[in-house]
Amino acid sequence: MPTTPPPPAPPAQWHPTAQPPGAPYASVVGNGGNGGNGGGAAAGKIVAIVGLVVAMIAAGFVGWHFFWPRGGAGSPEEAAENLVLAAADQDAVGVLDMVSPAEVEGIDDVYAAARDRAEDEDLVEGDGVTEALDVELSDLEWEVDELGDDLALVTLVDGTYDVSWDPDELPERLDFLADASEEESESGDLEELFDGEEPSVTTVKIGGRWYVTMFGTIAHYAYQDGEEQADYEDISLEDPDWDLAGEDVEAIIGDDPEEVIENLVEAVNAGDAEEVLANLPEDLVRPLRPYVPVIEGLQDEANWGEEIGLTVDATDLELETEDLDDGKVKVVIEEGTFSGTAWEDDYDDDSGSVEIDGDCVDAYENGEYEEGGCLSDEEYAADLGIDEFFFVVTEVDGGYQVDPTATLVEYAGLAIENFSDDMVDEIIDALEDEFDGSDDYDY
Repeated sequence: MPTTPPPPAPPAQWHPTAQPPGAPYASVVGNGGNGGNGGGAAAGKIVAIVGLVVAMIAAGFVGWHFFWPRGGAGSPEEAAENLVLAAADQDAVGVLDMVSPAEVEGIDDVYAAARDRAEDEDLVEGDGVTEALDVELSDLEWEVDELGDDLALVTLVDGTYDVSWDPDELPERLDFLADASEEESESGDLEELFDGEEPSVTTVKIGGRWYVTMFGTIAHYAYQDGEEQADYEDISLEDPDWDLAGEDVEAIIGDDPEEVIENLVEAVNAGDAEEVLANLPEDLVRPLRPYVPVIEGLQDEANWGEEIGLTVDATDLELETEDLDDGKVKVVIEEGTFSGTAWEDDYDDDSGSVEIDGDCVDAYENGEYEEGGCLSDEEYAADLGIDEFFFVVTEVDGGYQVDPTATLVEYAGLAIENFSDDMVDEIIDALEDEFDGSDDYDY
């Protein structure tokens, strides 16, 4: 299903068949293509007209390619369906195009690097992840619940599926999987497959386009579970305020990474959910804002700050920074102590802390040493090039905020870049032993 329109048509006032002023087409034809001055002038004007048309088409394509939104969809239903169909087609890029950009920014590059690595190791063939699996979805039916101007819940209520598995299509290096399975297929109604459950995703409107939001979807299911638990414990649970997703919120930023941490600590200690979200990239947390009243209601019911509470702290910080692309900065924690205490009346406080020194970390619980270790001593961490503790901040309004997506992408990129042939061989050997029924290997 196309998700982007074709290049825009030429402006309405442009009529290729109309006669340009001063050079009527009749006179051009009348010259009969003779080599006289009149014919040459006409031919020159024809070339100029053709060049203008080509230039307009080219300009339209360039404008579409660079300025038209290439991700998202025109409606919540289309965003959900495009994502599901892309997943069935094993089209990772198509899936990422349908997810809120703030949640997946940079992950497409990580996927491309991982796929290239898998191709180098002869683990994938063709366009998808594997040609051995084929999934066809059809007659999909959706219900859309508009939660506000910027959020909508999309539920899959019906459809059919046809799945087939052909182990002969596996790459030669995975022959042991082919030997352990047989060709088979299955088809039916999605309603029966989900046993009456109707899967839903939350979609969010960003820049006039609709995207599936993973954060919003997780929050939706968490709230559903919370409703069941609240009913069981006879607790009043506030309704989400969907209009909060569309409100402009002033970002809380830090002039440097240390102030970014201080801002987050202050927000957590204040027990202010809205303030915590304001410390994170707006497009990332927008789908979570409607649930702020839910959290506040639970805090009120539990007498947050009086009978129950949480305090955190970050001290003795020594940070090093490294500029990345697109206004992002990698912040390495050279030293620092991070601690937290949860407390409740009539119960003992429960506290814990983590001390970081270079690539080593020590953990304490209620003041007593629990465990410690160094990344350099961990075989896989060292092999993957993960030899320091860091997070990534992104530039916002002249300051910085913690960027969870960019942090994940940076760690994943390091791991893929340093994934060695020996590590791949070790994983393949372990899988082969598993399917051979052998247990003479270590996990």
